[in-house]
Amino acid sequence: MKAAILEQPGKFSVNSLPIPPCEPDEILIKSKICGICTSELDMWEGKAVGLEFPRFIGHEVGGIVEAVGTKVKNFQPGDHVAVWADGKGYAEYLAIKGEYAYKLLDETPFEYALGEPIACSTNGVRKADPQLNDSVAIVGCGFMGLIMLQILKVRGVGKIIAVDSRSSALTLASELGATDTINPKEKDVKREIQSLTNGVGVDIGIEAAGNQRTLDLVTDLVRMEGKLEVFGFHQGQPRTVNWGYWNWMAFQIINGHVRSPRIYVEGMNIGLKLLESGKLKMDKLVTDKFTLDEINKGFEAASAKREGFVKGVIVL
Repeated sequence: MKAAILEQPGKFSVNSLPIPPCEPDEILIKSKICGICTSELDMWEGKAVGLEFPRFIGHEVGGIVEAVGTKVKNFQPGDHVAVWADGKGYAEYLAIKGEYAYKLLDETPFEYALGEPIACSTNGVRKADPQLNDSVAIVGCGFMGLIMLQILKVRGVGKIIAVDSRSSALTLASELGATDTINPKEKDVKREIQSLTNGVGVDIGIEAAGNQRTLDLVTDLVRMEGKLEVFGFHQGQPRTVNWGYWNWMAFQIINGHVRSPRIYVEGMNIGLKLLESGKLKMDKLVTDKFTLDEINKGFEAASAKREGFVKGVIVL
């Protein structure tokens, strides 16, 4: 099979590898799609410290079941699936535990059924546990922030305030249900939030970009005793927070990430059911497609994040 290996920062090579064996508790998938994840960009850009190369990465996989292990009862060859995986996804075949797969409707497009990021976004909302008519600010409206926005809407929140420095992201956020949008390059975000919340601040602030600047910004937007969720994937240098202020404000601090496979899969199943019921729209979020041979070009696009770019996928 063809597989893309990250040989060093900035360089994938496409090699020929054996098709992985299908263990008794696994299914073998002929891959159709693998999303390019923001969490992989630090590896590509050379910012991640202490990593060994080469690396066989890729975890946002969907495809068709090719073979089924003897202990797997709920899948059969020909089934369309999305999976939660932890690597080896930029390849024509992937073997994965049957319990980590979700059976898709045959008509569901693979490029929209990206189980792993949908799982993360769904679980991020579940951990924040928004209540009816809560006000929420999402700071960072990239791919996963825009998925969270839609799931928050399903949960019945009131104001959904999208904050991003890209006008194209804010336009898309409005189309997907944001009640208000703020560009920090154009307006004082704290002042705008105060105006929108009668001087109180939002009930929930979600930091969804993964950098120091957005972490500082969301701190200024949440009301006293409100919820501050760190959902962005923070890599590289350690972050600093004004803990004295966080303490005084009595924020409920929420780590938006999960690490339990069981919880991952729960979120994936919930999110994909929302997708297939029409409550989660992905067609406007997947903006760029690349072949496996174009994977370096795909990562360049994901790193550059030009206006209009939301999500790139590798089509196999």
